[in-house]
Amino acid sequence: MARWLSFFVEYNFQVEYKPGRLNVVADDLSRLPDYTVHMADANAIGVVQTSTPSSSLLDDARSAYENDADA
Repeated sequence: MARWLSFFVEYNFQVEYKPGRLNVVADDLSRLPDYTVHMADANAIGVVQTSTPSSSLLDDARSAYENDADA
């Protein structure tokens, strides 16, 4: 602590308190983490439609796995 005090004695600065709501440029480490889970709406993130693999693709994958000599 004494080393830091001797380092800062060379500078002329003033510590000024700012409430959190006024300190808009505070870094992330100075804030409490937000542990709430935020659910995204599928329409809000641009997901239009999901598709499932066709049954023939699944059958091809199963037969390839069964016929694989390394498996």
